[in-house]
This record gives sequence, C-alpha cells and structure tokens, in this order.
Amino acid sequence: MFTELKNLKDKVDRQIGSNLLAKTIQHQGSKGLVNLVHVSLNALQKEHPGKPSYTPPCLFVEVTNRCNLSCPTCQLGTNMAYDGYNKADVSFEQFKNIIDQIPSLVYVTLQGVGEPLLNKDIMKMISYCTERGIATYINTNGTILTENKSHELIDAGLGNLSISINSFNEKIFAETRSGASIQKVTENVKRFIEIKRNKNKKRPIVSFRAILMKETEPYMEELVLKSHELGIDVLYIQLFISVIADKTLCESSLTKDEINKFAEKVETWKKQVKLQIITESFGKSSNNIGQCKLPWFSPNITAEGFLTPCCTISNPSMLNFGNIFEKSFEELWNSDKFIEFRSGFYNKQPKECIGCNNYKLN
Repeated sequence: MFTELKNLKDKVDRQIGSNLLAKTIQHQGSKGLVNLVHVSLNALQKEHPGKPSYTPPCLFVEVTNRCNLSCPTCQLGTNMAYDGYNKADVSFEQFKNIIDQIPSLVYVTLQGVGEPLLNKDIMKMISYCTERGIATYINTNGTILTENKSHELIDAGLGNLSISINSFNEKIFAETRSGASIQKVTENVKRFIEIKRNKNKKRPIVSFRAILMKETEPYMEELVLKSHELGIDVLYIQLFISVIADKTLCESSLTKDEINKFAEKVETWKKQVKLQIITESFGKSSNNIGQCKLPWFSPNITAEGFLTPCCTISNPSMLNFGNIFEKSFEELWNSDKFIEFRSGFYNKQPKECIGCNNYKLN
C-alpha cells in the first residue's frame, strides 16, 4: 500500500503539481474539496462501485481525430478506424461546454488518436483550463511544433508536453513514425526547451513517449542517453499493444521474459541519468497502482462527442455510453450502461478490454 501511495503521489506531483489541494480550494471551493476527498478515499481501493460517489478528477478529450502522419502503430495508420468514422475537431465552444459540466476536473489530457496541434483552438482550450486551475497535457508527434506554437503553448500555461519518439535510429523512427524525420523533430524539441528556458518557466514538463516493441528495444539505451542529453524531464516507455497495429507488426510484442529482462536494464539506466524513466503497462496499470482505474477517474470523450471508459477504447462503435453533445455529462456518467460496465469490471474482463496491458484481475 505504501508503494502504491507513493506512486500515486509522484504521478500527481508530476502531472498536476504539488499544490493540488490549494488549487482545488481556490478554483472549486468547498464542493470541489469534498469531491477530491471522495476521489482520494477511493483511489487506492482495490475495487470501486458501479456508481461513483464523485465526478472524475481527470478527463481525456480527443480534440481532433485528424493526423498529418499515418503510423502503423495507430488505428489511423491502419484499417482499424471504426465504422462510421468521421474526421472531426472539437470546437472551443464545445470544449468549454464539456469543461463547464465537470467542475471537479484538475487534469485534462487534450489527446486522442489525432495530432492535437492540428486543432486551431488548442491554445484557447489550454488557456481556458489554466484559468480554472486545471493542469493540461498533450502528446504530439513533434513535426509541427513550430517556434510560434512553442511560444503559444508555454504562454497558455500548458502543464505537460509529450513528444512521441520511439527511437533515434533514423530507419526505425521512419518506420514507426510514418516517415517523419527524427532530425526535424529533434530540432523542434531543442528549440522548445530553449524557449522555455529563456522564459524562465518550470512548466510544461517535457517528456518523450516511446513504444517498447521488438523493433525499438535494441535502441532504447540510445534513446535514454540522448533524452538525457537534450534535457528531457521524463521518458515514458509503454508496452506495444498489437490489437491496434498494422498486421505487419502483430509479431512485435515482447515475451514476458523479454519484458522482465528489459525492466532490469531500465533500473540500471535510472542510476546513470537524471531524467525520470517511467514504464507503463509492465504488468501493472497505466497508473502503476494495480488494477486499471480509468473508467472511474479518467474517462474519454472522442472528437465526435462519444463518452468511452478510457482513451484506449477510443472506438465508439466498440463501446460508448452516449454523446455529450446530445446529453449532459452527468446523464452519461451515471447511465445504466456505464454503471453496469463498472459493476462487472472486476468479475470478468470486458471483451472490449481484451488485449489491453492495463487490465488485470486483482
């Protein structure tokens, strides 16, 4: 329990900041504080009720499902895009309406299957959250992280900037990032860090996000060392999920023994560099505190407005609990369908969760 509590605190401090309680009282008042207490009391429990006594503190909002790349590890780069899929951007007014319906939010990920910097309203969305004491996170492929956008992201108050870089090996990077240039992305990242330093800003935290698969594993040490040289704050390494990949990559998942051996390497690298190295889904949930908790604490809203239990289940034709552009969030959060999904979560793995590394029975 102590380890789980420490992992949770580290995650909160990293993504939201150490002043969570003060910010909650300042921006949400006593009602927000009560909700946060309910969240805290439930966060480390092994099981959660079908109908939570609180509204979620975190939210994924897919601000766009468009992308300028077509990567084989993403459903947009494969034939996995769902039936009835429509390219869409969430407008600022739609986003504002979503945020206003969930005053308990302390952290919002402006991310889905698309490239968030393609949404013309992304800076306004970040600023709106910042004004309300809500920490924000985006994950970008880094190809359009221009000088102007870098200034705007920092000035808008972005809390966490993550860039997808699977490898510094040009061939592997091009294959897994749809032909994008690692040289160009590196230049963009270097410039962003320099601008942040010149502005004397502690935020956003800058991180790399890499996928661990057979193709990238041999180059991970190089990724660690170069991330350190660049001044990256955090390196996230997540296990490859083959269920959303191109068929040519379906044999790219590592075996359990290979994962364990890699985890030992990670512990060695942690002693060699200052940057944080965080492994995700290595037999644990994305929170590294056991069972997946996303359906209770961090649901997902797609660019078309569908509420799904998490960002991994971003395909509304697979599972959704209604559309927030048609019904209120409260109706969707407490709908019979969502309550039923959460109620049976621990007894039997939902079919929608099969293949996800975050799911495991207690």
